[in-house]
Amino acid sequence: MITFLVSISRATGPIFDFDLHMLRLKAKSRFRFVSCTLLAAASIACGKDTPLPEIHQAAASLTGNHHFDHVIMIVLENEDAISVAKVPYMDSLAKRGVLFRDYYAVAHPSYPNYLALISGHTFIGDAQKAQPDSAAYNRRDFGDAQLLIDAPSIVDGLQAQHTSWNAFAEDYPVTDQSPNRCDFGSKSGLYARKHFPFLSFKGFHDHPDWCAHVRNLKWFRSDSLAAYTFIAPNLIHDGHNAPLSTAVEWVSGFLRPLINNPAVMDSTLIIVTFDESASNTRQTLLGTVKPNVIYTVFLGNMVKAGTNSDVPYSHINLERTIETNFGLPAIGPKNTAVIEGVWR
Repeated sequence: MITFLVSISRATGPIFDFDLHMLRLKAKSRFRFVSCTLLAAASIACGKDTPLPEIHQAAASLTGNHHFDHVIMIVLENEDAISVAKVPYMDSLAKRGVLFRDYYAVAHPSYPNYLALISGHTFIGDAQKAQPDSAAYNRRDFGDAQLLIDAPSIVDGLQAQHTSWNAFAEDYPVTDQSPNRCDFGSKSGLYARKHFPFLSFKGFHDHPDWCAHVRNLKWFRSDSLAAYTFIAPNLIHDGHNAPLSTAVEWVSGFLRPLINNPAVMDSTLIIVTFDESASNTRQTLLGTVKPNVIYTVFLGNMVKAGTNSDVPYSHINLERTIETNFGLPAIGPKNTAVIEGVWR
């Protein structure tokens, strides 16, 4: 049994992806498949929240916390912070921005982390607010089965305050420039809804007009940025079904015109983060002191370039920081600290 687990922890190939065209393997998902099958639980209840360190910091007041006019969040997949930081290009981003060396994803597997990034909650074990979504739920997606969530996301606040926003997904099947509908299906080609969390929220069913902001990535324009922009690369470019080097190459190409544009960098916070670390199993076997630590960097002229933050933050703190910056009501846990000490 020990040998079996060690062999799994060293695997680095793609995950199980039940698709008509492929059946690919990755260690993390194999272990999850076995454990969840034994537990006979194939919903988000099979996910696991990451115990986070206490942040000795009071929640900041709104006054003085508007640091940026625009934010662009790019989410990549399934890598330990230590592995990403060693990549020359990612290290170069850290040197021109702020690197968070104690930043945590909040759960395993992927899906709850995406939910937390836009709502402050993982919804693990919350059957009252989160029910299986018939449009996308699949019992084989262990821990990543898509839900229909009756709770607010950050979009509720943005809409109520008339603050502009866009959510872009690469290869999203609705390709209109201004869509009049949302596609709630679980996947299409290299697009996966579980990496595009907005469509899990009931608000998008109740307000079809919100779908005009849910768009294929081909419509992203750096010269017409919304206040809030979320970017979900496809399953290859986010590193889910490909090596880290593929994701890095994509990020480099995507960021180049942005970071070379002074007008963008003067007013825009660019966030590059990952959904979760590479392997919960590997961390358990190796006795990792800080499980689920992921690479996260802030870029923009409003941050202290070339510095590091060693304060323990998480996806939930990031979501609260964006809310605070735009003066939105808090929807995550009470007294969640905003990210401080990194602003110019």
